[in-house]
Amino acid sequence: MQKVAFLIDGWFMRKRVYWLKSFFYDGPGIRDYCMQHLRNNDGDFIAKDARLYRIFYYCTAPLEMKGLHPITDHPVDFGQTAVAQQQRKLFESIKRTPNIALRIGKTVWRNKNWIISQDQVRLLLKKRISVDDLSESDVAPQIEQKAVDMKLGLDIATLAQKKLVDSLILITADSDLVPAIKLAKNEGLQIGLDPLWADISDDLAEHVDFITTQLPEPAY
Repeated sequence: MQKVAFLIDGWFMRKRVYWLKSFFYDGPGIRDYCMQHLRNNDGDFIAKDARLYRIFYYCTAPLEMKGLHPITDHPVDFGQTAVAQQQRKLFESIKRTPNIALRIGKTVWRNKNWIISQDQVRLLLKKRISVDDLSESDVAPQIEQKAVDMKLGLDIATLAQKKLVDSLILITADSDLVPAIKLAKNEGLQIGLDPLWADISDDLAEHVDFITTQLPEPAY
């Protein structure tokens, strides 16, 4: 019987699901989405009797730092924001969901920089607004994920080299995973990609065996 593992780029999936308004984003919702891949397949790439091995979910912990907001000069405790609380609630939901392994990396505030939203940058460059027009919600800390790609790549290598599964389905659009994908294919694994209707690079598309999704095509 074919065993399938799912490896999920958490930040990517969450952003896509929220934008597409696809399903309630918690542990059971994530698991059910992965199971749809097994229930709804036609047997071309995934066997009809394939079973779930495990879902690996990769994300970073909430930012636990304090700073001064550049617009208001008010102190901000990022660990107490609604976003941080929502992230902790999601992690607890995932931990309680069967067959999901949570892999947590680090969130880093890059040089304590703040960035302006792209929409507002465009308006500034076109001189339609001035800096004085920026509001508190127009800027955000410049944060980066650390160790997520490393954990994801190591798990791909472990699953492949120990022959723990027959197929992987990656929910991501990150072409940095191509070397790990090539290693897994050399070990005999079949690699599927679910980009959730996001654009992907030619390099990533070339090295996976098939591309699929269970989300309805968005009407852009």
